[in-house]
Amino acid sequence: MSTSESSVQKQWDIGQSAFLAGAAVVALLRAASQDDVQPQAILAMEALGAGLLVHQERIGEGIDALSGGESRRLGVKLKLLIGLNNGGVAREMRKSVPCVASFMMAIACKTCFTDQEAGSILYEMMNLRGVLSKVPLSRGQVEQFIEAISGYGYKIIPTDLFNHVSENVRRSQNDNPLAMPRLFSSSKAEELAEILSNVFEALQDMNVKKLTLEGDQTGIWLSSVFIWLFPADVEILLRGHVIHGVPSSRVKVTLNSRDDGGWYIQKWYSEKRIMDLIVGGFDNVPTVQHRQLPLSHQPIGSAKASLAAAYRLLDDAIEATGHIAAALVDTAFEHGYLRGSYVSGLSEVAFKDICQEHFVSNYHTITRTFGWQADSGNMKTERSKIVAAYKSWMNGVERDKILANGNGALHSTRVQDMRRLLLHIENQFFEDHGYPMIPENNLEHMNIMDPVIHIAAEALYCSIFENNPIHRPFRPLTFQILNANAETLWHLLCGQPSSSDNGLHRFRAEAVKSVLPGSTQVKATDLAVVSNGLVAYSAQLGQVSTMKRLSSAIVVIPGYLRWGDDHALFHKLQEKDQADFPASRPFYSSNERLEVFHNGTYMGLEVPSNSEAVEVKTLISPSGKDLTLTTYLTSPSLQDAPVAVNWQHSIDALVFSEHVYDHDMTALGEECLAQSWEAQKLFDTMAWLGIGGNTSGSSLTRFINTTNSNEDQRFFEAGRMFMKRKALIRHSAPLLQCIRIAMDRWDQWAIIT
Repeated sequence: MSTSESSVQKQWDIGQSAFLAGAAVVALLRAASQDDVQPQAILAMEALGAGLLVHQERIGEGIDALSGGESRRLGVKLKLLIGLNNGGVAREMRKSVPCVASFMMAIACKTCFTDQEAGSILYEMMNLRGVLSKVPLSRGQVEQFIEAISGYGYKIIPTDLFNHVSENVRRSQNDNPLAMPRLFSSSKAEELAEILSNVFEALQDMNVKKLTLEGDQTGIWLSSVFIWLFPADVEILLRGHVIHGVPSSRVKVTLNSRDDGGWYIQKWYSEKRIMDLIVGGFDNVPTVQHRQLPLSHQPIGSAKASLAAAYRLLDDAIEATGHIAAALVDTAFEHGYLRGSYVSGLSEVAFKDICQEHFVSNYHTITRTFGWQADSGNMKTERSKIVAAYKSWMNGVERDKILANGNGALHSTRVQDMRRLLLHIENQFFEDHGYPMIPENNLEHMNIMDPVIHIAAEALYCSIFENNPIHRPFRPLTFQILNANAETLWHLLCGQPSSSDNGLHRFRAEAVKSVLPGSTQVKATDLAVVSNGLVAYSAQLGQVSTMKRLSSAIVVIPGYLRWGDDHALFHKLQEKDQADFPASRPFYSSNERLEVFHNGTYMGLEVPSNSEAVEVKTLISPSGKDLTLTTYLTSPSLQDAPVAVNWQHSIDALVFSEHVYDHDMTALGEECLAQSWEAQKLFDTMAWLGIGGNTSGSSLTRFINTTNSNEDQRFFEAGRMFMKRKALIRHSAPLLQCIRIAMDRWDQWAIIT
C-alpha cells in the first residue's frame, strides 16, 4: 500500500554493512554460533534499523542494555549459568546504530507480545521494506534471533508508558466504556507491520510535515510505541481530549473506532494532502473473531484499565473489582491452606507461612501493583469484614454444601464454584452487618465476579517469588486462565485435593506461567524454565536453605540458561525420577540406639558426630533444548551404591513438615521427660540414622538423622524421609523438645537435625 513516489526512505545495501569488513565477519560468525542464531539475521536487523527513526536517547538506552547484566552460576560444581552476559550477538549489535534501533523496536513489541510474536512483526516489516530480498531469512529464524536478544531489554520495556496511556484512556472514556473495546485487542503481525512501516517511511520523508492516524485496534500499544521511540513528536487524542503531547507534534494519533475496523493514515505536505492511506481497509479488515483476541500480555499496572475495557465496566464497577479482589487476597493470606497427598497421608501448610517477606509486608496493598489506588481506612475496615464473612460462612457450612449448586448437584466447574462462594460471602456479609457488601449494588449485577477471581489469583502468585517482580506481565482473562485461577483460589479457600492433586505443585506452576509470557507447559519437575528473555528457577538451586518460608521460593531474572564448556543455550532444566539409583546403605540396628543415660544419670541428648564425608553430586543430560538433572549422595561407604535424592521432594518436605525454632523446655523439664521415657523404654523405639541410611526392613519407625548441621545434607535428607513418614525439621530447639513434639503428633516420624 505504501508506494509514495515522494518517499526518501534510506536505501540499505549489504555492501555497506559494518559486519562484513575484515575481522568483523569472524566475530559475527562466532557470536551467532554462541547464541545459536543465523548470522544473516543480524544483517537483516541492521537493514531494518536503517529505516527506523528512533530517538537518540532511546539509542543510548539500547546500547547500555546490550552491554549485558547479571549472570549467576547455579551450584558450585554445576556448569549452569543463568542470566545475561556481555558477549554473543548482543555485543556485536552494540557496534551498529541501525542494529540498536531495530533492537529497540523489538523491545517495544515486548510490552504486549511474546518473543515469537515480536519476531513475526519484525519479519513482516523486513518483508515490506524489501530487506528479505537482500538477506534471505525465514520467519522462524527471525523469531529465534529475537528470543536470543530480548532478555537484554527486560529492564527498559516501556511498561510505565503503556500504563500511563491506558489509565488516561480509561478515565477519558469512563462515561462510555462501550465505545472502543478494541483498544486492548490484538492484531495480526502483518497489519501491525504495515502500520509501523508506513509511519517510519513517512517520518523519513522531510517533505511530510504532519502524519495523522485514526483507529482503535491495538491502539494503546501503538500509541505507547510511537511515544517511546520518538517522544517529542507524538500527540495522542481521544474524543477531543489530549492524552499525550502537544498540537505541534509531527505525529497525531486519534483513537477512534472506525466502521471498517482498520487504521486510516494520512501524510500531510506543506501545501496540500497528496495521499490517503488505509491500513486494514475493507479488503483486509481483521475478522470479528480476531478482533476479540486479547493481547498476549501487557504491563501489570494496566490490569485495571484493560479489564474495564474488556468487561465494559464503569468506574464504580472497576473500583469494586479491586476492592473485592483485595479482600480475597487478605482472606487467602490469613486463612488459606495448600495441601498435598503423600504416602504418609494428607499434609497441609498455612499459605502465609510460605509467602516471601515482601508479600507478607505488602499483601494488604498488592492490588496497587495492578493499577488500583491505596484503600482508605474505611475501605480497609470493610475488607476485614469481608474476610470475617468468609470465615463465618465456612465455620457454619457443611462440606457438601460448599460444593453444591442451586439444584444440589455436586458436579460443576471451579469457576462456577468460586462464583457461588463469592455469592455466599456476599450473603453472609449482609446477614452479619445489615447492608450490602457493595454499596447500592451486588456482584452478579455488576458482572465483576470473573475479574475479581482473576485479579485475586494473579496477585497471590506474587507471594512465591523471592523478590516482587514489578515488571511482570499481566495475563489476559481467558477461559483457560480463569479456570486455572479459580482452581487456585478454591484450593486455598475451600478445597481438598484428590490423591493425585498437589496444591503446592499447582500453585508454583501457575505462578511461573503468570510471570513468563507464553509459557504454558510448566511441571513440578521443572527446576528452571526460560521464556521470552526471562528465567524462572527454584531459589534452592542458587542457595540451599531448610527454612520453611525460603524453601519454595522462585527467582525470576532476565537472561538465559546456559550449560557446558561452550555455554550452549537451553530452555528448561528438569529433574529425572530418582528410581535409577538404589538407596542401599545398610540400616544400623545394633549400635545406633539412643544412649541417653550413663549409669542412671541423664547426660543430655545431642546428635553424634558423623565423621564420614558425604558429597552431593549431580549428573546432567542434554536432550534438544532441555537439560535433565539427576542428584545423588555418595560417600566412601556408598561408592558402589549412590543414594538418589530429589529436589522437588525436598522442597515438599520443607514446606509441609513441622519446623521447630524456639527453645521452650527447661533443663529440669527435659531431664524429667527423659527419665519418664527411659522408664517406658521409649528410647528403644528410636534410632540414629546416618546420611543416606536405609530404613527398609527395620522394625523401628522413629528416626533421627545425623547430618552434622550441613544444610545440603539436611535439605536432601528431609526429602528422602518425608516421602514415607512425617518429618520434623529441627533448627535451634533442643533435640528432646523436637522428639516430644513428634511423639505427640505421629506414630512414624523422622527428625532432621
